[in-house]
Amino acid sequence: MKSVGIVTDSNSRVARFLKENLKEVLGESVQINNYYIKELKQGEIISDQVVLFMIKERALKIKKFISSESKILIIRRTILEKEVYKLFSIPEGTDVLVVNDNDETTLETLSLFYELGINHLNLIPYEDNKEYSDLTVAVTPSEAWRIPTYINKVIDLGDRYIDVSTFFQIITYLGLHDNYIAKNLIKYSEKIVSLDGGIRDNYKELFIKNIELDIVINLSKNGIALTNTKGIITVSNKSFIDMFNLKEPIEGNYINDIFKGELEKIISEKEIFDEVFVYKNRYINANKRIIHYLGVKIGTYYNLQEITYIKQLEQNLSQKIREKGQVARYTFDDIKTKSNIMIECIDLAKKISKSDLTVLIIGESGTGKELMAQSIHNNSSRCKQPFVAVNCAAMPENLLESELFGYERGAFTGALKEGKKGLFEQANNGTIFLDEIGDMPVLLQTKLLRVLQERQVMRIGAQKVIDINVRIVAATNRNLLQMIKEGKFREDLYYRLNVLPINIPALRERKEDILDLIKYFTNKELNITEEAKEALVKYDWPGNIRELENAASYISLMCGERVTIENLPFNILNNDQTKKNDFKKEIEKEESEDIYILKSKCDFTKVLEILKVIDGFSKREESLGRNKLLEILKEKNIKTSEGEVRKILSTLNSIGCIISKVGRGGSTITEKGKELLKQDN
Repeated sequence: MKSVGIVTDSNSRVARFLKENLKEVLGESVQINNYYIKELKQGEIISDQVVLFMIKERALKIKKFISSESKILIIRRTILEKEVYKLFSIPEGTDVLVVNDNDETTLETLSLFYELGINHLNLIPYEDNKEYSDLTVAVTPSEAWRIPTYINKVIDLGDRYIDVSTFFQIITYLGLHDNYIAKNLIKYSEKIVSLDGGIRDNYKELFIKNIELDIVINLSKNGIALTNTKGIITVSNKSFIDMFNLKEPIEGNYINDIFKGELEKIISEKEIFDEVFVYKNRYINANKRIIHYLGVKIGTYYNLQEITYIKQLEQNLSQKIREKGQVARYTFDDIKTKSNIMIECIDLAKKISKSDLTVLIIGESGTGKELMAQSIHNNSSRCKQPFVAVNCAAMPENLLESELFGYERGAFTGALKEGKKGLFEQANNGTIFLDEIGDMPVLLQTKLLRVLQERQVMRIGAQKVIDINVRIVAATNRNLLQMIKEGKFREDLYYRLNVLPINIPALRERKEDILDLIKYFTNKELNITEEAKEALVKYDWPGNIRELENAASYISLMCGERVTIENLPFNILNNDQTKKNDFKKEIEKEESEDIYILKSKCDFTKVLEILKVIDGFSKREESLGRNKLLEILKEKNIKTSEGEVRKILSTLNSIGCIISKVGRGGSTITEKGKELLKQDN
């Protein structure tokens, strides 16, 4: 680690202040050490790269303790900008006593005041054992203890700070060229009075220009590096670092340590113009230029391009493809859900997107299979490449074949004279989305299987194959396994497609999303009545998200901010399932009322026991009279009376749980009575 040493007479407050002063700008990027002249021992060597002294004479005195490789600097010190105004407020011509901790630093402080333009005062340096009773004002940089007590007015300017010019010397010698230190130095320079007029503003301007240069070279996809005459890297961009998988920062390293193996020729050649080199199975286009200034060589410029990237640029989406809309517009952020089952589906798709393997998306019509396919593409490494979608069910077999694989000129009547690229070629380096793959004709299934196996296509009428680099995402709402049994879908193609399957749940399986999606598609805050909410949630949505979006458009048109059940589409209001649920709800309500009646009028435990006995006789198709019923209850040790049994039978009969016939017909249980027993079980 780079280091700076501060040499002072002793471990004083000033020594500690200077250390903190250095840290304020240099931070933790430099090790800062304190040394004290009074404590130096014979043979001890200070070996920091930069050694700082406050007085030149001190440096000469102890030079034998300093390493010959260390750079000795004399600190230039100044005062805070806010303190200097105290001096200008003193009336012109006033005699002012200047006091510091010793005679040398006192004269240094006096010189500083003149350097800062304090020439309207009569500045007098303080000397020990000398009388200054005729003076009334004294100025000191935090050394007020040395001022005679008879001086009435003492102006303490605080500790003197290290000047910007000294920091420049340290930064330059140590090669500390990073933004963190530069920002610190600009902030620091704002609060002190610089001894070099204009240097602060010039440094700011230089810093801004460096930032702009850094942004420009890092925007380049090309790897850029500059070296000095010794081959040491002085400037590099992120693309260069990424190209060679290096760890930042690389400034200060030798370019020879990076250009090894096949790339060594780049070093040996004086200049290179668009030569191709192989590096770790990658092809790199290299350019090298010598940089001269005033006729003298000052360094070398390197510019490297990955040919893979150049090829991708050439094969990237052309304007023609964009005009056809063959781009992916949607991402995973466009899938709105709070359903756990859908969130799990999205998480799976995100993992799958990082692979190049074939994907099969399965889901009912309208569940958003293409939205999922586009999201996978946009979350993949191919996101900057084409996304070509084709509906395999929307075109006749012969047209679909020519669209997928293309054709040569004159391949058939009506063909374009220049031939045509197929969609697989147009999607090269990107993704092709084969929607409704279950409806693809069997003949084309065979050709598609070859594409999946060989990653090659052959145009209609051509004699040669074309290599392609494309990811296939297929989708279907059909049961492909059933189609295989019926001979309508190739089994080998199914297993080629079903590498990474994704099953998108139907909307009825994620009903917690229905109301949120309605609000999302209407794009406004809605006050939906409870009755309307119930109808929307109960509906099965056979058309899934597509149907819900249509319903949202209808609702948006038919109502304002309040949505009642009358504002819902006709098919939702007349939903068979809604009717069934309503009927079931009525039954449950009716059954609940019956239980209430039985519990309020009778002993419900005895009611159930009597129903069980009647049910048993009904199954055997035997009649059961009241006397027989009483005997059975006594055998079961159920204490009751004839009057209580008569009351229970009468109540059960009144609510339709049994039918009691007059005479020997006895009582038989009804379906309603059986349902009551089931609820108890």
